Amino acid sequence: MLMLQASPALAVETWERLDKRLKGQVLEINVGIKFKLKDTLFCQIADASPRLRRYVFCASSRDPGYKVVQVATAFPVKTKRTDRAYYLTARHVFDTTEDLVLAFQHFYSGMRLYAEQTATNPREVDERFRELLQIVNLSTKKDRSRAELITYQQTVDNIWDTYETYLSARVDPSRSRFDKYLKQTNIAAEVGYFLHACGPVTQPPFLAKIYKATKPDTDPDIAVITTDKNKIIPLELDSIEATEGQEIQVIGYPIASDQIDTEANDYFTPTFSNGHVTKVTPHLVQVDAPITKGNSGGPVLSLRGKVLGLIVRRALTDSGAELNKFGAAMSVQQIKEFAPELF
Repeated sequence: MLMLQASPALAVETWERLDKRLKGQVLEINVGIKFKLKDTLFCQIADASPRLRRYVFCASSRDPGYKVVQVATAFPVKTKRTDRAYYLTARHVFDTTEDLVLAFQHFYSGMRLYAEQTATNPREVDERFRELLQIVNLSTKKDRSRAELITYQQTVDNIWDTYETYLSARVDPSRSRFDKYLKQTNIAAEVGYFLHACGPVTQPPFLAKIYKATKPDTDPDIAVITTDKNKIIPLELDSIEATEGQEIQVIGYPIASDQIDTEANDYFTPTFSNGHVTKVTPHLVQVDAPITKGNSGGPVLSLRGKVLGLIVRRALTDSGAELNKFGAAMSVQQIKEFAPELF
């Protein structure tokens, strides 16, 4: 009797066996930011201006460390290069930091110009700027008086009005005037990318940097980040394209999971969601596995334990509610097209 053997290329496993391995191959990425002023002061978001509802940044000599502004998923991927570890994630994971850096720059450039406009004479602009810093710091004062509150609110509104009136892209399209006052502030923003492997929070994260990423509001929504080499085994891109009806699994770090896990602050561990491929195009793999905030950048995996796609978006209703049975992943083909030198 002729015995047929399964081709190794088509070999599949069970999710139970796969997940024991995959659990350690998908990481949480924390995107953090730190603001500095004149090398000696550290800034952080303290409030929103009363009228325009724009960010207000206070300053102090105490280093608050990096503020985590985005939590998402990333995974190491097998590449042609062996010099470093390379990870895939969604590029929009970095949008929040880019928006905050712009707000930080706008606020302090507006403050600098407002100091110039309200100083008694040109030689006192620096002194007036320091005075404005103290007024803005009233945002964090617990026992401030009614008069202090009014002074603070009027001041931050005036700072943002100054920016909008004289320095915004609408009135300064060349950004030359804005750049002039931004330079005078001597501010800096540091962005950090911290990768946390499955395990206790006490273990140090991998410090990553961006290797390659698309620009905001462009396709594909993808970024490659890199760290020093480590012991985490990278995932492989599947050479077999996804097909409609195929059983898949999405692995990631959805924020919703932390909301129901009382021990989430003690360890990092991914969440597994099973589903099927519901639609395939050359650049898109649509899945019905639950996709929610935090899953961005995670892999869609086949029963071969290989990557079929990269989670980049989820569907929303007109009111902004999640339709978590409609998730979109970037196809392997588009991943390879984005970074051919790696794949």
